[in-house]
Amino acid sequence: MKTRRLNAARPWPTPWSPSSNAGLRRRGLTLAVSTALATCAAALSACAATSNEDVSPPAPDPAPAPAPSDDSGAPADAGAPCTRDCEYFPPACSADVLCPNGLFDLAKPLGGPDHFDGRTTVHLVRGRSESDVWVVGALGAATRFDGTSWVRSEVPVTPESPQGHIPTLRTLWLRDDHEVGIAGFDQVYSRGLVDSPDAGAGGWTAGGAPVIAPKPPFDVGSQTVTYGWRAPGSEWFWLATAPLYPGQFAGPSGLIRLRGNATNGLTGEVAAMNLGTFAGLHGSSADELWAVGMDGAAVRVTGASGNSPSAKAYNSQTRNALYGVWAASPSDVWAVGFGGTIRHYTGAPYLWEIVPDIPEEMRLNAVFGSSASDIWAVGKDAVVLHYDGTRWSRMKIGGLGSRRPNLSTVWTSGPGHVWVGGEGVVLSLGGKP
Repeated sequence: MKTRRLNAARPWPTPWSPSSNAGLRRRGLTLAVSTALATCAAALSACAATSNEDVSPPAPDPAPAPAPSDDSGAPADAGAPCTRDCEYFPPACSADVLCPNGLFDLAKPLGGPDHFDGRTTVHLVRGRSESDVWVVGALGAATRFDGTSWVRSEVPVTPESPQGHIPTLRTLWLRDDHEVGIAGFDQVYSRGLVDSPDAGAGGWTAGGAPVIAPKPPFDVGSQTVTYGWRAPGSEWFWLATAPLYPGQFAGPSGLIRLRGNATNGLTGEVAAMNLGTFAGLHGSSADELWAVGMDGAAVRVTGASGNSPSAKAYNSQTRNALYGVWAASPSDVWAVGFGGTIRHYTGAPYLWEIVPDIPEEMRLNAVFGSSASDIWAVGKDAVVLHYDGTRWSRMKIGGLGSRRPNLSTVWTSGPGHVWVGGEGVVLSLGGKP
């Protein structure tokens, strides 16, 4: 097994060593997966063990509290000098470091027509190309880069929304000529899929819940959507679900796949149940994907575009929660998570490789790449890592002052074009799209 070390400018703390539990091999478990898999819940319940971290599915975003500011109206820490990890946080932006790219303006903490409220959390950045990029987040935040500038959208409030709360899009399905945003099973929005007089200023239309048949073994109102993924060219959009209120009697978790058109709307089916509670999905083709999540769950789905997908659990050699996964090929897959966990799948029958020497305090929330030698991972306290095909290195972020925001999403269209989003921040190389 190749050893991959984090290339740091200073020594790291003592490398984290896997616990004895990490060596336990997860049983290879092959399942013929279809809508009938709901009956397999009892047999597969062992896959839903408790993670080393209590990672509840995201709750609806509350109305933000006022941000502390100075007399100018800017956040109090906007110009504060660096006090920790200063080698990774230069005071000024430059072409070779990540920098804020204009969607948030520190001089306008409450936002405006061209800027997000500084207290907004960006949940997802995704695109079709470097000139077609979407950013979505809390409380209806949605904007698209069209190759020249960012254009804001308005996501409408549905009549069913409690107290008229503005929806938070958790995932985005980018079709060839339209978009579908999903806040939950009962909060689905489309843009360009259907013509509607009720469309908002940004062209978004509120739609009904997808029709899932046969009926899933859970009440859609009791489930939240944790992640979504579609392979380029595929008709299916895959969703990971989790109980809205986790606990001993929370009910099942599953994988759902959807498809839709302007005539029939969104329809779907249960693809797998009770294989784990998943936080990340990705695959290298339309026919294969990986789902990772709590308790180190790592499940491979094959035949994903066919009539009867099948799923098999693999041993990730960790009980830590895995939050993100990205596949360069069927035998080159990366997963990241809690406690500095990075895992690499290289084609073994059941086992992922441990990537050593990643500091335990680095909670990594997301991973994405453009090739096997251009992979990005982001996480807590403004940590950004890059893999160049040989080693993982920590990247610099300019212009944050003393801020260390939690970073929750990353997307890249190719070398030199990467977007990172999180708490009150969107970053790109040199601060340019």
